[in-house]
Amino acid sequence: MKALQVVNPRTIIPVQAPFPHLNPESSDRLLVRTRWVSMCGSDIPFVTGSKRSTHYPLAPGAPIHECVGQVVESTAADFKPGQWVIAIPDGNQALAEFFVAQTARAVDLPDNIGAWDTSCLIQPLSTVMNAVDRLGNLKGKKVAVVGLGSAGLFFCWLLKKRGAQHIVGIDPRVDRCRFAERLGVSRVYPMRSIEVLHRIRQCPGEWEPPEIVIEAVGHQMDTLNHCFELVQKRGTVVAFGVPDQPVYSIEYETFFRKNAVLVATVTPEWREYLAKARDLYLACQEELEPWVTHRMAIREAEKAFSLYERQGDGIVKAVLDAFEW
Repeated sequence: MKALQVVNPRTIIPVQAPFPHLNPESSDRLLVRTRWVSMCGSDIPFVTGSKRSTHYPLAPGAPIHECVGQVVESTAADFKPGQWVIAIPDGNQALAEFFVAQTARAVDLPDNIGAWDTSCLIQPLSTVMNAVDRLGNLKGKKVAVVGLGSAGLFFCWLLKKRGAQHIVGIDPRVDRCRFAERLGVSRVYPMRSIEVLHRIRQCPGEWEPPEIVIEAVGHQMDTLNHCFELVQKRGTVVAFGVPDQPVYSIEYETFFRKNAVLVATVTPEWREYLAKARDLYLACQEELEPWVTHRMAIREAEKAFSLYERQGDGIVKAVLDAFEW
């Protein structure tokens, strides 16, 4: 089958990969023909070479996990050939014509979903829903979101729906801040979080510390520590951004003196939260349409990753057409 392979940092080539087969003795596997894929910020370090302990070449199809496709073969009673699914591939190997997935990490979709490229948003939305559910009742709460990439913008949108009273967005990109304002964010700071800290140290009356601060940047250590300083005493910091290093240097005294709570929110119960996100997506499809800013052929994956890395051309989310090789 056709696939793409990351053979070196920033180098993706087309290859012929072995066709995947299901083990007939398993009762929980799907063979899926890929229809749409999209990139996650957590994929970027695998492509750029900044992910610790990554060895090249990656497996054909890696590292994509946001994808929609149609079941070709199933060993599970509740999934049938021809059914559309959102599924997380084994080995995150969705840059390929076909992939295998566990039924525990898949949910069914409506029959006409094959025409909706925005359906790829369901998987990342599920992770944000899991994080927001961890926070309980948000009505009247003040929340800051550090990092307004696609996930940070999902947070802004969902926090608003859950009744948060005052939402602040922090991101150095002006276009992302404007996007957040269109979602109803109360105030944006078009600057890095360290610059926000410098500003409020000079003018402390300008910043009213929120009850919750969400770190939606990841891939480095600084922003989590900035969140400890930004949050109010007895407040909650949500660690959502994916780490690239196994050990973080935490400004422990700031965290300690604030009596703060740190909440990690990785990997929901996939079947449950994919279903929740699917239902929310189907109810709010038009609202979520603006997240997809770029539509490209799957053969242009290297270009798409480059745009993500450089945050170029106003990119929020790119969807690749897996029929265009």
